[in-house]
This record gives sequence, C-alpha cells and structure tokens, in this order.
Amino acid sequence: MNIKLIFLLCCAFVFANEYEFIELSNNKEELSKEIFKKLEREHYLKELNKDNFNKKYFEAIIEKLDENKNLFIKDEIELYLKRSDLYDDYFDIELAYELINLYFERLMYFLKYQIELIKKNQFDLLKDEYLDIYNEDNQWQSSFDDLKEIWRLETKNDLLVSTLSDSSSSTPLVDLKKRYENRIRRINQQKEEDIFSLAINILTNQFDPHSSYLSPRSAEDFDVNMSLKLNGIGALLGTEDDYTKIISLVPGGPAEKSGKINPEDRITKIRQIGSNEYKDVVGWRIDEVVDLIRGEAGSEVEIEFISFNSDDDSTKLITLKREEIKLEDRAAKSKIIDIGDNKIGIIDLPSFYIDFNDYQKRVEDYRSSSKDVKSILNEFNQSDVDALILDLRNNGGGALIEANKIIGLFVSSGPTVQVKQSRGYIQPYGSSRAVQVWSKPMLVLVNRYSASASEIVAGAIQDYRRGIIVGQRTFGKGTVQSLENLSEGQVKITESKYYRVNGMSTQNKGVLPDIQLPVTWDINSVGESSYPTAMEWDVIRPYRHNKFNIDSNLFNEVVANYEYRLNEEPNLNYLKKVRDRYDLNKNKRKLSLNLNERKIQKELRKDWLLQIENERRQKVGLAIYSSYEEMQESSDTGITSSEINLEDDYQLIESTNIINDYIELNKKFALSSIK
Repeated sequence: MNIKLIFLLCCAFVFANEYEFIELSNNKEELSKEIFKKLEREHYLKELNKDNFNKKYFEAIIEKLDENKNLFIKDEIELYLKRSDLYDDYFDIELAYELINLYFERLMYFLKYQIELIKKNQFDLLKDEYLDIYNEDNQWQSSFDDLKEIWRLETKNDLLVSTLSDSSSSTPLVDLKKRYENRIRRINQQKEEDIFSLAINILTNQFDPHSSYLSPRSAEDFDVNMSLKLNGIGALLGTEDDYTKIISLVPGGPAEKSGKINPEDRITKIRQIGSNEYKDVVGWRIDEVVDLIRGEAGSEVEIEFISFNSDDDSTKLITLKREEIKLEDRAAKSKIIDIGDNKIGIIDLPSFYIDFNDYQKRVEDYRSSSKDVKSILNEFNQSDVDALILDLRNNGGGALIEANKIIGLFVSSGPTVQVKQSRGYIQPYGSSRAVQVWSKPMLVLVNRYSASASEIVAGAIQDYRRGIIVGQRTFGKGTVQSLENLSEGQVKITESKYYRVNGMSTQNKGVLPDIQLPVTWDINSVGESSYPTAMEWDVIRPYRHNKFNIDSNLFNEVVANYEYRLNEEPNLNYLKKVRDRYDLNKNKRKLSLNLNERKIQKELRKDWLLQIENERRQKVGLAIYSSYEEMQESSDTGITSSEINLEDDYQLIESTNIINDYIELNKKFALSSIK
C-alpha cells in the first residue's frame, strides 16, 4: 500500500462520523450489467467511444458529487481517477459505490461542523469577509483545513440568507441547526436503491442526458405524472446539490399560471396554509419534498424559492392553490386584437395534447390540440383576421402526430419531419391528405423552453418559408426515448433522432429564430447544449418540399423596423436593462458576508427594479408606482400567465408589432407591384 493511500485512509478514519457505508449487493451488480448491456444494444449511438470509459465515468461522478470542489481534496481526486483508469472492464460500479459513500460520509462531517459553528455562534456579521461564488475557476484544495474554511464561510452565508429571508423566524440560528440536523438524518435514511440510482444514472448519462434508470418507485411516479391524477402545483421537480429545483412547468398548472416560477428555481421552504410553520427542505429527499407539495385539490401551499437568476440567493415567497390539472387547462387559447385597421389573431398552444384513450377507442369527437387549433383558425377566417401569431413559448412538446397535423393546417400536404432510427433507417412523417386551413401571414413565437414537437413545428414553418420565426433559440431536444422494462424498474433509452425536412437536426442547436428578441437571462445556461454528454448536431439529406414565397425585401424592411424599435421602444429597453444587470451579476466572483452590506444591496436592488419599471411606465403613459411594495402588490393581482397577456408580456407585444409591420409592408409592396 503506497504512502498516499495510507494517508487517505487515515483521513477517512478522522472523518468517520457514524455514517454506515452501503455495500454493493449482488442483485444491484447484476442489474447494472443488465442496464449497460441494454444501452449498448438498443441506444441510438452504436459507436459509443469506450476508450477510457471508466475514467470518464468517474470524472462525471466527481463533477456530479463535488462540482464546487468543497468536499474532496486534490490527493483524493487524483487517487480515485488513477484507480478508475486501472480498471479493465467498462465501468466499476463497486468503486462508484465507494466514492459515493465517501461523499455522504464527508458531507455528514461538514454538516456536523456547521452545527458546531452554529452552537458556538462566533460569527461576526459585520466583518468584511467574502464567499467565492464563481465556481468555474475553482481548484481542488490541498488540505482539509482549506475545506473547513470554505464551509465556515458557507455557514455564515446561510445565516445571512436566513436572517434576511422574508420567511425568516426570530431564531435563524435554531432554524439553521434544524436544517443541518435534518440533512444528516436524511443521509442516514438512505438505502442501497439511492446509492445505486445515483451511480447508475451517471452511467446512463454517459450515453446521452435523456437515457436514465427509473427505480421501481420512480417508475410508479412516472406513470402517475403521465396520467396527471395527483393534485399538486403542476411542476416537474429534480435535484441539484442539496436543493429540490423546478425542472419544467406543466402547462395550465398552478405554478405556470402564477407567472412567478421558472425552471431552475430552487425550493428552500414549504408552509401549508393554515399552519405557521415553514419547513426548511434544503437537503431533503426529493420524494419527501413532493409529499409536502402534494395535497387535496383546493388546498393552498406557500413555497419559498431562490430564483434561478438571483445574484445573492435572495428568496421569493409564492402561494399556490393545488388542483388537478385537466386537459382543458392545457388547451389552446386564442384572442383577436386590433392594431389600426388590422386584425391579428393569437393562439397560445402550451402543449401538443391528445386524449389518447378516446383516440384509441375511435371516439369521433376526441379532444386534441390539432382539432382545437383548426377550430380557432376557422373562427379567425370567419372574423377576417389578417395575420396569426402561434405562441409556442414554454411548449415542451407532446404527441408527434399532433405536431404533424398542426403543420398541415398551415402548409397543406407534404413532409413535416424525418425520424432516423438507430439502424440508420430514415422515415419521413407528414400527411398527403392535409388541407391548408390558414393561408394568410403567420409568425411563430418561441423561446429556450420550446422543445421537441415545438421545434418540429417551428422548423417546418421555417423550412417551408411559411412564416417568420421570432424569439430565442429553442431547447435543442431532437431525440426520442422509449421505456424498457428491467428485472427491477425501467430504463429510458434514446432510440431515434429528429431531422427537419431541410435535413438539419434540431438536436443540440435547436431552431434559430429569424428575428431574435431580447431576453433577461443567458439562455445558454439551460437547454440541450448545456448538457456535457448531449448528442451532436448533424445533417442528413433534405426531403423534397415546396417552399412558400416570402419577399426578401419585405422581410428585410420588417427586420429594419424591429431593429429601430429595439433602440427606442420602452418595453424592449426594459428587457435589455434587466439582461445587462443579469450579465453583470453572473460574472460576479465574490459575495459579501457583511450583514449591513447585504441589506444595502437588497434595498438597492429593490430601488433599481422600481426605477426601471417606472421609467418604462412613464414612457408608455402608465401611472408610476410610489414604492417597491406597491409594485409587488400590483403584480400579485395581475393577469395570470394562463391568459393571453398583452399588458406586460413584452415579447408577445413586440411580436404583434412585427406581424403588423409585415401586413402593412405587404400592402405597400402589393400597391407598388400594381403601379
């Protein structure tokens, strides 16, 4: 045994804190082999690069466990990577268990250290100290004393956040101690299934981000989520470090309708309305957090979040009423507005839904997105609407058959998408019997959370030159998964890939808009391209299709008008100012741990938000707010995001300006042609 290994074993002894290591069972070892063989055989990537596969696997485990480099020291990391490199087979599940167990043991040690710091309460909250929050250039520490100093600063920051929180009690030290104790208790509650799920999902993610193992409990929850039978807030949850976070919002659900919750927001506390107690859920198991959020329809729950774009872990409190999410809540909505002499129709389509049960039973009047959109388009035609906006923002996809039918309503018959199977066979989808219902100008509005089937629709409209795509680059999910049964649980495997009719994949790159609208945050921080193991973008042969005609000179003038507004229009300038501040905070390297400084920063942020909102309101002719509190109260009683909002949805407002410009310029070009 070499000196370095002896040293690390001695350190492990020093750090031992009643954590019981969970051993790899024969059953789970065999299950890991079953999963890997199934992925090798059935995954889309037949030529997965297996050179140094185990070392890459362990690099991914280390990145997952200790992204911030505050649990392991440099010597430990080097040792584990060396041992992983010496392994002869593809993956060493036993060594993965060892490292994950060490992670939980180390986490427990530092949680106990935090409790001791809280008990001593020797924090000087007025002392000028700083926490490094720029993780991209972090290095592995060389000693455990260095790690302890990081955790001391983290604990002080936790105390500051708890003290300044709107949900803070009069005893933040007691609250923090309870939080750390709860996290230790939950580490001790872990079973082998938890260790196995963590190890095996990092393994499946080496194939691609969407291939994953579902334990028997997770598979059950997956089936429940698909049927939407449970009452809750309408959000898909995941984990990041010690936090439960929002992965996506269910269209029509309470979270989405609030208009205040975003993907990547992290949950810190939960309170049942009627109770005075806030439960601190940092470090809780995700299934326990879900159990707190679920409840009877009509009951209310208050949740504290750290916003995804917060620069100082400041929190927001949001009260939501639980409800069962029905098909009607996710259905297409429409509105007709007048701009001058022009009528513009807006369709908000939150998902590509279909009542599969009625469809399979061949019920004639089954509910579907394509039927609802067709009905709305017929109403628009009868009302002499001049142009259409199809809003696909935050539409995460749905039934491919519905996406194909909706494309047909705008382009008539023809191919809509190509699907390439793992064996190389390429199948075009579309309809030879599709009938074009809408023949007037159209605009498709997308954002970073427009994914999968939404990208197929936007891509097809762009490829056919049938309309203008406006917004931001879409998510970039161009793969299809199937669910396969295992001897225990299930595995989700990527089996095929989407391609547009022009031959380009939507994978990774997504659909690029013709006109890019300003956004208040960095869209590259999420989406397919943000995943380290995302499958690459590529191209196949285009499928023959007939293009519509959009006059390039007309389009260039539409773009020129938009770029002029981009410099002058108050709503767009508001978005740009918020984005400038986001970029400034995103690159901030240190966070002050001085209480007075944090209070000042909190008040300055409120003042700044009030100032830029009042500047916007003054320029558009609205009454200004007298205080930040008045502004917050106004937003609490505003339009819910389940309605089509033309008051403060600035991207939708600008989309109406763009399509109205198109109508007006089209008239002008038509008159010029006649002359």
